[in-house]
Amino acid sequence: MIRKHYILFLIALGMISNEMNSQQQLVYSNFLMNNYYYNPAIAGSNEVHEANMSYRNQWVGFEGAPTSIVGSFHGSYRNNGKVGYGATLVSDRIGLQQNTGIYLNYAQHFKLSDNVKLGIGVQPGFLQYRIRLYDAQLADEGDEVLTGNVLAANGFDVNGGFHLYSKKFFVMGSVQSALGKEIQITTLNESLRRHYTFIAGYNYAFKKKPYEIQPSIMMRTTQPVPKQWTVMAKFTYDKKYWAGLFFRTENAAGVCVGMNLKERVSVGYAFDYSLGGITNYQSGTHEIAIRFITTPKKPNLEEEDEKLNNSIIDEMKKQLENKKKNESEEN
Repeated sequence: MIRKHYILFLIALGMISNEMNSQQQLVYSNFLMNNYYYNPAIAGSNEVHEANMSYRNQWVGFEGAPTSIVGSFHGSYRNNGKVGYGATLVSDRIGLQQNTGIYLNYAQHFKLSDNVKLGIGVQPGFLQYRIRLYDAQLADEGDEVLTGNVLAANGFDVNGGFHLYSKKFFVMGSVQSALGKEIQITTLNESLRRHYTFIAGYNYAFKKKPYEIQPSIMMRTTQPVPKQWTVMAKFTYDKKYWAGLFFRTENAAGVCVGMNLKERVSVGYAFDYSLGGITNYQSGTHEIAIRFITTPKKPNLEEEDEKLNNSIIDEMKKQLENKKKNESEEN
């Protein structure tokens, strides 16, 4: 009888054959905490330096299911919001297959008005796809079909994108594997397919209430795979705690939660449940993301003046309220 590992290996070979025609990129449910992965123009837009780590364990309970890790560091030169740079390490595994990518990043940001900026970024990198033959478990010891150590393919990659944003809204578009199959640097480059991603959202804050709502949408497409849409509604309380609901077409629905700690550390968790044919064979997908701001932005003179004026106004309001309270008690 053929063992599970052997079956998974054959499945992996089939998936690799399919991926060599489309090279599907990673999908993160909590895409707003991983927007730098989707778009290199994000680098420098927050005017801080930050380190990010994301882990996704897909289809828990299904042996050989995909797992992925993305680590990145990016920031703004002198935190001035004009020049962004960064680096990213991507690793994902499914069955006996492991894919690794290393990228560098450069972004330039332009001020279009007092409130709106535009960022343009480019991200060159190196890819490696590997199949670990030494991990294959064979039913027959004399079976030489899977002999060997590692099957590997290498290639160069370039991602690019734009980011139009303000405090109220954001609109961004990007292309991953921009070289495509037209530029055949290596045998792996011959099989790469361009992935297009579009993300947009709006930040709505209630007056005199510590609540914020952020509806957002993400669309991803690559040939020959149909377009994939993700819609999310995120609710934030007191700029510290947040929760969201999302739905991904033909794939999954789920929830994400998180919190901001001392304005420098953010932790997020997402859970989604597959709505496809694999539903009965898995218990959902778990995703964890951590963000740490290494060098926060220092307030400029205008921000210092605004902070001082607000504190003076708050103090005057407090004194006025105390005065009214004392007068009412005397009467």
